[in-house]
Amino acid sequence: MDEEPLLKKIRNSKPQIVQFWLRGAIKLSGLAGIEKLQRNGDRYFDYLLDIHIPAAAHPFQAVVPDWCARYSELKLQIIDIIDCSHRWRQAFFAYCGDWAPKDLLQAISMRIDYFEVRLCEGYWQRTVSSLKEKDMAIHQLHDDRINLLGKMAASMAHEIRNPLTSIKGFLKLLRSNIQSLPREKADAYLEFIEEECNNMHMQVTGFLSFSRRPIIEEEMAHIPVKQMIEYNLSLLNPRLINENVHLSISIADHLTLNCQRLAIQQVLNNLINNGIDALSEIKHEKKMEIHAFEESRGISIHISNNGPAIPAEISNTLFTPFVTNKTNGTGLGLAICKQIMSKNEGDITFQSSEEKTVFILTFPNRPACDMQPVRN
Repeated sequence: MDEEPLLKKIRNSKPQIVQFWLRGAIKLSGLAGIEKLQRNGDRYFDYLLDIHIPAAAHPFQAVVPDWCARYSELKLQIIDIIDCSHRWRQAFFAYCGDWAPKDLLQAISMRIDYFEVRLCEGYWQRTVSSLKEKDMAIHQLHDDRINLLGKMAASMAHEIRNPLTSIKGFLKLLRSNIQSLPREKADAYLEFIEEECNNMHMQVTGFLSFSRRPIIEEEMAHIPVKQMIEYNLSLLNPRLINENVHLSISIADHLTLNCQRLAIQQVLNNLINNGIDALSEIKHEKKMEIHAFEESRGISIHISNNGPAIPAEISNTLFTPFVTNKTNGTGLGLAICKQIMSKNEGDITFQSSEEKTVFILTFPNRPACDMQPVRN
């Protein structure tokens, strides 16, 4: 039987058949891209009627990956692919079923089946691949979190070990001289122990600043800048001497800050310790400078050293957690400093060159009514 006249007659019904399918396709994909849907429908119709070309060899099979990607983008299911195929069959039977030979309709239906299988296979493979990628991402996220916990634990141990060592030393002195030690000396030792306990509390508070859970915030207080810096230096002076660091200080007596005292002391402690660490790498004269001054916008504290420049590759992410160039560093100190300065409405920045690295703390001016007296 000559199929060409029959195929020609079917082609005359192309607009109606494609529109029948298009109404169902629009329900799945929406009105967006309707022109492209129309073109795809026209091309699919032509593929179905190119019976002289085997389905497997037809150029139209090349669209399978693109269609699978589109179905994935629309979050469709395999049942939707099957439903679209059924709509094509329904369209052919609705407009050609009364007069087209069954063997011709069967041949068209087989081409529909072939393309449907190709689409379902491609979509399934794409889905499985996506699930594998998500599974790998979940495992990587789990490994990253375990690694993060390890770094946090190491950093916590690193930050708390020094205060504990100091406390242990002062307790040993107290125990060995408890009978003969003057009251003033004992009080001084106990004061150091209390301050080191405050330091540990300060470190823990800094770590908790990364937590999503609310924490009890330290109250703001009116603190002399010189007093804070001198307190930090009294604790770090032994290290400055041991490292042979020449320290220059320039702080006006009248400078005061309305800030969280323990938190800002932690920032100062971290920056001074970082400066000493940087100076340990140089052989020439080691110099540090601490300069605090007032300007129109507020108070600035500059802490500088003549150690090596901060590497350019980490300069843009220096205040990001776990970014460090220290061999045994945790990369949390400066990130915590950034959090603390933000909570105190200040900022921390830096400038670094081969000659000098300066960390700059800036605190805005506050109205006098915002300030509270220091609590003893």
